[in-house]
Amino acid sequence: MPDVFGSWARRGLPPLAVFGVLLAGIEAWVGAGRAPMTIPRPSDVAALLWAEHAALLHQLGITLLTAGLGFGLALLAALAIGFAVYAWPRTETPVLTAGAVLSSIPMIAIAPILSVWLGLSIGTRVLITVVICVFPLLVSVVQGLRESKATEQELFTVLAASPLQRFRLLALPSAVPLLFVGLKIAAPLAVLGALIGEWNGAETGLGVVMLNAMFGLQVQRLWATVLIACAVSSLAYAYICLMERVAGFDRSAPGAA
Repeated sequence: MPDVFGSWARRGLPPLAVFGVLLAGIEAWVGAGRAPMTIPRPSDVAALLWAEHAALLHQLGITLLTAGLGFGLALLAALAIGFAVYAWPRTETPVLTAGAVLSSIPMIAIAPILSVWLGLSIGTRVLITVVICVFPLLVSVVQGLRESKATEQELFTVLAASPLQRFRLLALPSAVPLLFVGLKIAAPLAVLGALIGEWNGAETGLGVVMLNAMFGLQVQRLWATVLIACAVSSLAYAYICLMERVAGFDRSAPGAA
């Protein structure tokens, strides 16, 4: 475990140092009066984050609830569809084609239609998040289910294992490394999906604060919400990476096969 955090520290410190230098440069640039009005002092944004942290954390919690529910339901849907594809291989091409078509539709364009059709409840926002997250998870599950070796498949054939036993004991464990790839893609997308849902008629959430700040020309608050959204997305990605490394499925780790 210490090696894991040591490796992360060695990787994370240089970008943090660059980010700190960048913030100092922006602070000096804005302080000199040469920056446009839409760029605030980083110190002003930090002061707003500190002064309003309780309210912002409350709104962030609502957004994270939507993102977490959408992410979890998308994972369950991907596993269920992956099992169907594994049990009936002929359905793989139609399922992946339909998923690709669905994922190619810009959610920001159809989210208003879903909000008008299904209402402005959290269920609609969760559905938008599920639609955004499910395809990368489905692709990783379907590809991962093929990872089991032929000898292992023959063994399960000899043991007369049922399709569910094959899926649960052979195919699913083999799919875990590629499933982590899909999880790393879907985790930041879940935050994006929750924000898109909140931009279309929600009354609470970080996306609503962001939208109100934009139309109210509250530059510091707008940048603060954008920074929170970026930080949460990055932390979600980092958390999945950490879980992958701790579980021993990180193929980029030193000594990994």
